[in-house]
Parts: sequence; structure tokens; C-alpha cells
Amino acid sequence: MSADQTMKNVIASHNLMHIATTDTSGTPFVRGVDYAADEKQNILYFLTRKDSRKVAHLSQNNKIAIAIDHDCPEFEDLAGMSYIKASGTAAVIETAEEMQKAMGLLMAKFPFLSDLPGDPEDFAGIRVTLENVLVTDNTISFGHTREIQF
Repeated sequence: MSADQTMKNVIASHNLMHIATTDTSGTPFVRGVDYAADEKQNILYFLTRKDSRKVAHLSQNNKIAIAIDHDCPEFEDLAGMSYIKASGTAAVIETAEEMQKAMGLLMAKFPFLSDLPGDPEDFAGIRVTLENVLVTDNTISFGHTREIQF
């Protein structure tokens, strides 16, 4: 299977993406977010509160790193695992059209998001643009990694 197809499969088959941002002192922060994929292979969306540290960090430094994987309780799970790690940029969505698109993708994948507490105006949509993606496919060989540049 091609690296592009493996990447698409990983993105389509997972719900949680780990993102890393940094504060103004360079301290990294990692957390998990639910995400949805755009039709463009290197664009992902997530939702967060406007007053979150994620938004504050991204306003100072839009560089982001992500990982999409899962735990492996058995060696067989690890041997059959494919996952991605990537770097790129992230930005708060500015236009109503893109926000509507992102919300449509997120709500289709996660209908429970419509039950988030608070006013919808308290939330920001974030667009992640992947630039350098490392696709690891242990089914080829353990740690077999290919790179995709966007």
C-alpha cells in the first residue's frame, strides 16, 4: 500500500489526534482532540474553546506537531499497527464558510459535539495544515516509515 493510502486509512480509522503546541517560553504542551478530515489530504479540523491555551499558543506560534495512533496491549497489535506523525501549521478559522464546512465535518463524525456545554460562539474551529508527514506501517516491517511532503 502507498504511503498516501496508509495515511488516508489512519486518518479515516481514528478519532483522536494528539497535538503539540508551545507557549511563549517554548514549553511544549500535548493534548488529545477529536478531529475530522477535509477532502484535501493534508487538512484536518478540530474544535476548542476560544479561551483555551491551544488558541493562545497558536496565536503566538502557529507551528504544530501531531500524532495519530492508538495503544497496543499486545505485540500482535503493535506488529499490525500503522500510524502517522506530522508537523505543520494551525490557525483559527476566520471565515463563516470554512467554519460551516469544519462544523459539518466534525458533527457528521461526532454528533455528540452538538451537546457541548456553553454558547457555540465560545468555540473556535482550528484548521491544521500538515506539511511533513511520517507514515509508519509496521505491517511492512517494524518501524517502516515513509515521508510525505505537502
